[in-house]
Amino acid sequence: MVKNAIVVLTRGYTNKMKYNQLIIRNRCIAINFYLKQNNPNNYDILIFHEGNISENDQKYIQSGSPRLPLKFVPITFNYTPVINRVLCPPTELSQEFSIGYKNMCYFWSISFLYYLKDYDYIIRIDEDCNLLNMQTNIIDDYKNRNIVFSSPYFQGEDCKDVTIGMQETFDFFIKNNNITPYKREIKCPYTNLSIINIPYFINNSQISAVLNKIKVCNCIFSNRWGDLPIWGYILSYLVNPELYLEDKNISYSHGSHNKKINF
Repeated sequence: MVKNAIVVLTRGYTNKMKYNQLIIRNRCIAINFYLKQNNPNNYDILIFHEGNISENDQKYIQSGSPRLPLKFVPITFNYTPVINRVLCPPTELSQEFSIGYKNMCYFWSISFLYYLKDYDYIIRIDEDCNLLNMQTNIIDDYKNRNIVFSSPYFQGEDCKDVTIGMQETFDFFIKNNNITPYKREIKCPYTNLSIINIPYFINNSQISAVLNKIKVCNCIFSNRWGDLPIWGYILSYLVNPELYLEDKNISYSHGSHNKKINF
């Protein structure tokens, strides 16, 4: 049976109380989406982490999220990245971001596709995002409409100090492969809550090729290229606009930026 997943990448903490934000997120998902499903078992609830959430802490999180059958999945972080001083050198701003944050950007730009290759659709809801409303049958609706990516909110590009070399990389790729981009104006999905059709992006040779170039150039670690602008360029340049959307029917609060989306 093809399954979907609701996914988060979180940190391990020494103080259990710091998991309470994740627990609140989990409860919002349970009440406002998961328990409304005719068959909730069609969804795996995955908690990706760096292998530093102990068994006791996992039990604590699960006990605080009794309605969600959580699966904890360890992943590997890169702590010895190569700096690319030619294409995407570090800046004062990019160096303010921790190696953990850059690994998060790498995960949600590239490696999540590998870890989630056995799923159909995945719903990414970050640790500091509290879901308020989402259509119960949203995945079936997306399948019927052939929607492969959505986010409740799209915005402009990231600051130039953390996207040095990104436009040049995509423009060179487009030119070298004789691709006509769908759009030149870049609109970026607010990726902290996004819905992604995994097979589409894994099997798209153009997207796989450009993601491999981003992996090889190390610019995520060197200049802190984020997953938001990376997916903004991918969608704008390489994906037919009919296949993705800004879904205003999804509403949530985003704690880190103190934003309320589609209230």
